[in-house]
Amino acid sequence: MQGNRHYFIALSNPVAGREDEYNAWYDAKHVPECLRVAGFKSGQRFKLSASLHGEPQQRYLALYELEGDDPQAILDELEATRDDRTPNDAFDRASLSMWVFSPIGEKQAAPNDDD
Repeated sequence: MQGNRHYFIALSNPVAGREDEYNAWYDAKHVPECLRVAGFKSGQRFKLSASLHGEPQQRYLALYELEGDDPQAILDELEATRDDRTPNDAFDRASLSMWVFSPIGEKQAAPNDDD
């Protein structure tokens, strides 16, 4: 149901010189721990590979799919369970930006090249 689907976006960076540790922790610990929070359905990480208008502040994106009527309630649960997740000081918390976006239209696809 489209009205119950939301996308949680977390942009961040590793502490300088600790990228491997940051990535290992994020993939093996942080994403799976976030997925235990009620309302989190999937998660995937991305690294910046190209930019159109300059270098952004953060180079890493974690994209989570949320499901529920109230995305703020899901975020509140994420915050309430913060102590249940494994911290890592290779994660630069000062670089962190987080938002939830909810669809307002249908997903559109590019036309086939055969058309």
